[in-house]
Amino acid sequence: MLGDVAHRAALIWLEVSPLVRRVAVRYRVQPGPGGPAAPWREAAYAGPLGQPFNPLKIALTGLLPNTAYGYEIWLDGKSVSRPYPLAFRTPAVPEFQRTPVDFSFLFGSCLYLNDSTYDYPGKPYGQSPRILATMTNTPADFMLWGGDNVYLRVPDYTSAYGIRHRYHTNRAFALLQPLLAARPNYAIWDDHDYGPNDANRSFGLRDVSADCFRQYWANRSFGEPDNPGTYQRLSHGDADFFLMDDRSYRAPNELPDSVAGRPNPRKEFYGPRQLRWLEDGLISSRATFKFVLTGGQMLNPKADKECFRYYPAEYEELLNFIITNQIPGVVFLTGDRHFSEIIRLQPAGFYPLYDVTSSSLTSGVHDISGTPEMQNPARIPGTLLLKNNFVRVAVGGPKAARTARFEAIDADGNVAWTHTLNATELRVPRR
Repeated sequence: MLGDVAHRAALIWLEVSPLVRRVAVRYRVQPGPGGPAAPWREAAYAGPLGQPFNPLKIALTGLLPNTAYGYEIWLDGKSVSRPYPLAFRTPAVPEFQRTPVDFSFLFGSCLYLNDSTYDYPGKPYGQSPRILATMTNTPADFMLWGGDNVYLRVPDYTSAYGIRHRYHTNRAFALLQPLLAARPNYAIWDDHDYGPNDANRSFGLRDVSADCFRQYWANRSFGEPDNPGTYQRLSHGDADFFLMDDRSYRAPNELPDSVAGRPNPRKEFYGPRQLRWLEDGLISSRATFKFVLTGGQMLNPKADKECFRYYPAEYEELLNFIITNQIPGVVFLTGDRHFSEIIRLQPAGFYPLYDVTSSSLTSGVHDISGTPEMQNPARIPGTLLLKNNFVRVAVGGPKAARTARFEAIDADGNVAWTHTLNATELRVPRR
């Protein structure tokens, strides 16, 4: 897997057999047409090997910005070929560009890969995985995994071995591997790659899950030194990305929303430290778009299950913070629901806030036909998609008129709906 790619360094993730004794990555600048080949450089893994599961990361350093690189995997002194390209390009330095760079990314959630040994009997819950090949072949600069990227079954989340076994099994899936190598990958988690369904901070193996997540994803960072978690901040072009952790500090859904007529302060979603981190990041960001990625929906007034709105103390604080400080360009990206849609919320005297949900990749679709949520006045008409899909986001246009174009794409590569947000729309109206 291609992990974080920065201007001067990149992370390569792989997992090897217990029999392997030496792992290295050789890399070099890709030669131009007819140009001479650059010399290979080598980065060797220096950590432990020979364990039942051996996920590892190797940092390639000393890279040049805006440069194409190729790399090879070497195990025990022999090159291991792969049936897909092993290459990447480092980002350009934004300050060196007179106009903002156009770029695109994919995001999606809920990847269920069937395993008959541990799945419930009957019709498989996982749908066709062919969408993974469609995603591999869809042009984009990077991929955001929006949670439920692994589905822990009951035999998995009852032991440390089970959790690691499920992550290991998913990564061995053949159709997934070309997708992970196609572009840099960044991930958050939700309940199913954290623990049981709707799991919260009381989950007994939360530290094991967090350790496994860190081992199997090559994010740039994970939480803060004094506040462990899976959250991180990224920048690409003129956009900032806040990848949130909605499980490590989450209170149980069953706690009452309010106490004595006021929002219940114990019913936390991100937790106070992570929420302050997000608020500090939003107010200090100078990015045109500020994308906030969270496992579950944020703004949906008709959500029938989990939603940030059902944690009113933090919900009101975050929205009031954004509105009071007139922070422009905030867009929420979410997953979890097993269907896709765009929710629009219009705070009084402020610009509209959007929650773009992309779900699911291969998990069973949640058909809300005939439910009260089907007629949701907050949903942008035409954006409800009750089939497996992912979303491609293209950010582009001149500096004064930047746009973010969202395309919901099904497993066959068909664009089911599109919606474009103008940066000028995401600013506080002038009075």
